[in-house]
Amino acid sequence: MLRAALLSLPCLGSGVAPLPGGIPVQAIHGIDGQVDMPMLGLGTWEYNESRAEHAVASAFRMGYRHVDTAFAYENQVGVGKALQQAGLDRKEFFVTSKIFGGLNASATTAQADQCLKDLGLETVDLMLIHFPAAFGANGSKKERQEEWKALEAWAKSGKARALGVSHYCRRHVEDVMEVATVPIAVNQVQYHVGMGRATDLATDDRHYMHDKGIMYQSFSPLCGPCTPPDNKELITGKLVTEIGAAHNKTGAQVALRWLVQQGIPVIPKSDVPEHQLENSDIFDFELTEQEMSRLTEATTPAVGGGPSSMDSGDCGIERDESAEVVVV
Repeated sequence: MLRAALLSLPCLGSGVAPLPGGIPVQAIHGIDGQVDMPMLGLGTWEYNESRAEHAVASAFRMGYRHVDTAFAYENQVGVGKALQQAGLDRKEFFVTSKIFGGLNASATTAQADQCLKDLGLETVDLMLIHFPAAFGANGSKKERQEEWKALEAWAKSGKARALGVSHYCRRHVEDVMEVATVPIAVNQVQYHVGMGRATDLATDDRHYMHDKGIMYQSFSPLCGPCTPPDNKELITGKLVTEIGAAHNKTGAQVALRWLVQQGIPVIPKSDVPEHQLENSDIFDFELTEQEMSRLTEATTPAVGGGPSSMDSGDCGIERDESAEVVVV
């Protein structure tokens, strides 16, 4: 089982050491009960097929057991090749993929099936709806409900163990919950040090997700897509490196530890083996209460990619009932 595989982390070959301390798992709400989700995964956003294949193969050789991809990334074939090369039993690793938002029922089924075909898998562990609307559109309550119901039917046929969303705010989740017959397991959102005291507009209603039992997962946990110099602050910045020195850890490890110590899974992205190993070596130390507080109170780097440093832009997606449903 995945839990046993992650905690024991067997080597994939001679001379390849398991990740230090193992990778804990967190239970999420699945289609048929709880599903174990690793607290650490590998992000693949902006990687092409060959780079994604290289990154996943490298990470899985050293003991990673979770990869995050998406239809929009156009790299799932490469990810699938790396998974096949790993030679692992399917129960020993966790795959997250995503389909576009704003799809009608038939397009939802077709795109989700295409994800499986590209990955070379019969099932994914977690399928997310990538955005509360088509990218660049407003979307509507009707769209979100139609797509979710279609994705539920697809998952119940045995093609996904859990379902979730990404970039969703409270009202988007409420739209889905009106018709959902299976839990929303995860909301994948940009969240990192610098956002601990951010408003709901920036965090996509983090506290609401917690209250509803929806796992809040962090993408871009090191603020990689943030505007320079913010994209380096959680790696070489004064606060994280100062705290790291007390634990013989790097700034990046401190920033990631701040998240997982709160029970927030992370998917840092790297195709450099040394950085992959560094990002994974975060489960053998604990930040003090004072250190956690200092990191929580930090106000930089703020959320990136939105209209302002206080707004991710996700919650501005309106309930436009006149929006057309995207067909692909």
